[in-house]
Amino acid sequence: MLSIIAKAIELGQEIANSPELKNWREAEQAVQADPTASSMIREFELKQQAFQRARSEGRKITTEEQEALIDLHQRMNADPKIKEFLETKRQFQQILNDINQILYQAIHGSACTPSG
Repeated sequence: MLSIIAKAIELGQEIANSPELKNWREAEQAVQADPTASSMIREFELKQQAFQRARSEGRKITTEEQEALIDLHQRMNADPKIKEFLETKRQFQQILNDINQILYQAIHGSACTPSG
């Protein structure tokens, strides 16, 4: 049992020291230091949450709401800091997804192959 815990600690340390996490944190700090970029991200997250809430309540999203989200998404993609933040976040999440997939495959006795 202790060897499993030791390996989990080692994996956690490797993840914490990974360039993917380092890059994501740096990009996140750059976005947080930019009031316009951080405001756009906050607005996008709030709109996404509202959409998810509406769907779960069975409410249809209006065309205006969809267009507003598309416009915001386009403005975000035009901002280099936000674009970098989203890309580094995606890369780090891919590492975590690969790790989860490998663990799942190992537990279920199938071949362990990451997607990346």
